[in-house]
Amino acid sequence: MAAALCWAIGLTFFAPAVRELGARRVNFFKGVVGAAMIGLLVWVRTYTPIPSFELGLLALSGVIGLSIGDGVLFFALGKIGPHRAALFMSLSPVITALGGWMMGETLSFQQVLGVLGATAGVALVVASRRRANAATDVPLIAILAGVMAASCQAIGVLLAKRGMPPGTDVYLATFVRLVAATGALAAYAVLRGQFRSDLKRLLQPRALFLVTRAAAIGTFLGLLLMQVGIQKAESAVASALHSTTPLFTLPIAVFFLKEKAGWSVILGSLLGVGGVIALLTA
Repeated sequence: MAAALCWAIGLTFFAPAVRELGARRVNFFKGVVGAAMIGLLVWVRTYTPIPSFELGLLALSGVIGLSIGDGVLFFALGKIGPHRAALFMSLSPVITALGGWMMGETLSFQQVLGVLGATAGVALVVASRRRANAATDVPLIAILAGVMAASCQAIGVLLAKRGMPPGTDVYLATFVRLVAATGALAAYAVLRGQFRSDLKRLLQPRALFLVTRAAAIGTFLGLLLMQVGIQKAESAVASALHSTTPLFTLPIAVFFLKEKAGWSVILGSLLGVGGVIALLTA
């Protein structure tokens, strides 16, 4: 839940960065800044090295969930806007639950109800805000991108769960995921001949400020807390809790962006909170 709150605040700060720098650069820059922040914590801590197999799973989870997943999510954002894109991301807990079940995890009946409740609440909130803002057709390519983003997040959570056996240092695991994701994005920039120009843009004072402000909350705190949730809870539960981010963006939208909240938004929020309570008390 704390991770979802951090992502809600972080997304608010990421918005102006994306408008000014572009989605691809922000995706790359947030990895650079976030990895540097978490790397400092890893440097001053003592930890047990992660076995090579689990290390590979964490790296792969970073590439799939944080670089590819965020990449197609940003593409969907550009096509259909943040609210409808977030609606597709609410599919992630369902995909995670199915994947976890196939990989041997078990969920109690109350946990299943909690996952469904939290996911339904998020979907209702986002869908309500979509209806209030715009009613345009959703391109097929955007639908495919949204589903792919949710799938990548679910796969990333499942792989990260398998790569973090009991006793794994959360800081180190988060660092591995971020470095792998950022390395993949850096390689992509090199292939496109944009790596040097990207670094020059990042080192400009305003760009560095925009990205650092957002990455400190959304990437550093948000991802770190998400890793704790992945380690402590079943994959589907952790994914469901993380997907409640739109519930926290609601008060931000109402009190700071001056958007109106209808009854369906309030009902969705209550449903989502009820699902979270069911998960936490199971």
